[in-house]
Amino acid sequence: MNRILQIGSILLLAGAGATYGSDSQAKEAPPPKAAPAKPGRGGVPKQPIPKGAARLVNPANVAARLFRMSPEERERAIASLPREQQRDRARKLLEWFDSLPKAQQDMQLRRMDRFAQLPPEKRAEVMGFMVEVNNFPRPRANAVRQALYRLQQMNDEERERTMARPAFQARFSPEELRVIRGLADAWMGPVQ
Repeated sequence: MNRILQIGSILLLAGAGATYGSDSQAKEAPPPKAAPAKPGRGGVPKQPIPKGAARLVNPANVAARLFRMSPEERERAIASLPREQQRDRARKLLEWFDSLPKAQQDMQLRRMDRFAQLPPEKRAEVMGFMVEVNNFPRPRANAVRQALYRLQQMNDEERERTMARPAFQARFSPEELRVIRGLADAWMGPVQ
């Protein structure tokens, strides 16, 4: 029965996962590496971002739900997807996930777990934020993704201090700051 529910939820979300920005994520090149920070500037500490680590994965995407499955379970679930395009995208996302270091994989899994704990209206809000990021011009979308990646590396107190710094806020438009705050709260803050 549990297996039927898993496959059913994968099929149900196949259309929704494909609609929310997975096309642009699959085609997107990894963001450029950040330059070293100048000491005392008050922005997000600059450190090299592992290739592809700052990618925003739609937590409702069908393939994201396969991250924890064994290779055999993944292949059965992918084979049950109705369209070849969905199967290809799922395989590419799983290939990307499997190429990440263990710490980055754990981070992606924590995001999914936090997303699953959110009430439905908050989940819809998070999906809207992800669509907004995908609609930003590429350089701005990359800057937002990189900021979110760096914020994930911090504890709650460091993250709040960083986002409150004028130097951090000056780097982003009000819309970008709203999206960063919304995604940071949803993925990293306390569940409400």
